[in-house]
Amino acid sequence: EPIFSFLHGLLGNKRNFASLASSLSTQLQNPRPIYNLDLRNHGENTHDWRPTMSYSEMARDVLSFMDKITEQNAVLVGHSMGGKVAQCLALMYPERVAGLVVLDIAPVRYYSDQKEKGGDGSGWKAVEEIVRNVAQIDLNEGGYTTKRDVDAVLRQGMLEDPALRAFVLTNLEQLRTTEENEVPLRWKIHWDGIVDQLDRIAGFDVHDQVMDDSAVEADMIIPQSNMQYGGDVFFIHGGASRFVRHSYISTIASFFPNHMLTTIRGAGHWVHAEAPDDTIALLKRYLDR
Repeated sequence: EPIFSFLHGLLGNKRNFASLASSLSTQLQNPRPIYNLDLRNHGENTHDWRPTMSYSEMARDVLSFMDKITEQNAVLVGHSMGGKVAQCLALMYPERVAGLVVLDIAPVRYYSDQKEKGGDGSGWKAVEEIVRNVAQIDLNEGGYTTKRDVDAVLRQGMLEDPALRAFVLTNLEQLRTTEENEVPLRWKIHWDGIVDQLDRIAGFDVHDQVMDDSAVEADMIIPQSNMQYGGDVFFIHGGASRFVRHSYISTIASFFPNHMLTTIRGAGHWVHAEAPDDTIALLKRYLDR
């Protein structure tokens, strides 16, 4: 059996899928190794921050991990940014991808600066604002000693949604320190690198070439006929989210001719967190097909 790997979204980490992966592993007809990865500039990669975050680079990171643990192909499940990484990997190395499940993201560019300054309506504008705001919190200057201190700052107008705050704070580590002047907190996320790469993360590239509509405007798009993944691709969309729209279906089909799209009604962008049972049931159906 191919291995199975979860790829988290922007500001996430491999722990986001821990309980879901655990539940899924007990329900599959054909059990298989399940891996949760930390993507570039997130999670346990604090020793190896990188200045760039193209999808082609992140796809190669995942492939490098796969090569270290197995010669088997992988079924990839990616959410948001991780979903774009998974799509990119399938397009670049289709022979290594046995299946693909994409959670609430399309292989398109998202915008924060259109439609009367409200962005493209997807929610990307809000994501970008969260990243830029939280990145400005200087743990060394603020006199912070606990996560609660940082939470209090975020709550004051910067990030009022408690669930989103808790999600962002999974990237903050409480340290044990005996040094009086040492800050007992550290971010397990490369804020500067991510802020610098937001425009690239909003877009979509394959084989180090921009493949979204910004390339069309620059007359540099390359033909997509040789840029397809022919395997079964399952898109799971949150019904209350606007990241996968009807206008994106033709782009999805051009890259993934054998795709299927289903909607979990009432779920938002973090579809696996808001509707875990539905997500597990759909993943199980896909994997046991």
